[in-house]
Amino acid sequence: MRTLLYFLLSLRPKQWLVKNIFIFAPMAFSLDLWQKSYLLDSLLAFFLFSLITGAVYVFNDIIDRHQDQHHPQKRLRPIASGKLSVPIAWAGAAALLATVLLAAFFFNRAFFDLCLFYAVLNLLYSLFLKSVVIIDVMVIALGFVLRVMVGGAVNRIALSPWILITTFLLAIFLALIKRRQELIKWQPENLATATRRTLLSYNIGMIDQMISIATATTVISYLMWVLSPDIQQKFHTQRLYYTVPFVIFGIFRYLFLSYSKGEGESPSEIIYTDLPFTLNIILWGGLVVYLLVAA
Repeated sequence: MRTLLYFLLSLRPKQWLVKNIFIFAPMAFSLDLWQKSYLLDSLLAFFLFSLITGAVYVFNDIIDRHQDQHHPQKRLRPIASGKLSVPIAWAGAAALLATVLLAAFFFNRAFFDLCLFYAVLNLLYSLFLKSVVIIDVMVIALGFVLRVMVGGAVNRIALSPWILITTFLLAIFLALIKRRQELIKWQPENLATATRRTLLSYNIGMIDQMISIATATTVISYLMWVLSPDIQQKFHTQRLYYTVPFVIFGIFRYLFLSYSKGEGESPSEIIYTDLPFTLNIILWGGLVVYLLVAA
């Protein structure tokens, strides 16, 4: 029973909602917002994709178990701490991944293709791509784009290129903040024993420049999306630009928490613990829904 509990914890269910909620984005920005089939298909896709991400987390923890033992938080994970044996973790993750991919194949072929690509990409990431500077951040960002594409695929919703670009840039922004906080935590004397080897190739100045670029381009791409004539025609409203202040506040709040409070290594922790940031997300989402419904 304890083994099962430790395996479930290794799937990191706490991160499922924060990261996989992007699957609901196409449905939320659809004119058929309240269509029951959209909601049911999105919920099923969310559940199946969460299990796939969980299996990938287990594989990653197995590969990184020796490095994680030197991390103040990661060393407490079931595999790194030795509470969950490697053979059981391998077998459980492999069985889970195969089962869910089979279910995805029968559910929706396009969804299956995206899930398979995500799984292969992240296994390659765990094996060696995370050791390649800049590519490591881009792979993480691509994972969030795939989540949005999943939401579009299961509901057969055509996605605006701008929403995919915005998602990619936002994920780049979050990943760079995460790298910055990790670098600060391990500098300077402990950098040689850092759990993420790419930190040896990064430096604060370079990351700060990339964060500045990601911040600006994220805001600009969101502006391009809300001001796009195609989007305004599709949603029958030109007032989506009302949501821009919430996007800017959210990004600036995240920067404040990262630079002034030393947070940002775990985006999910900020969402769960910082009330102004969480309220801003809720208000942004509520305003979007209101503008679409009132159009």
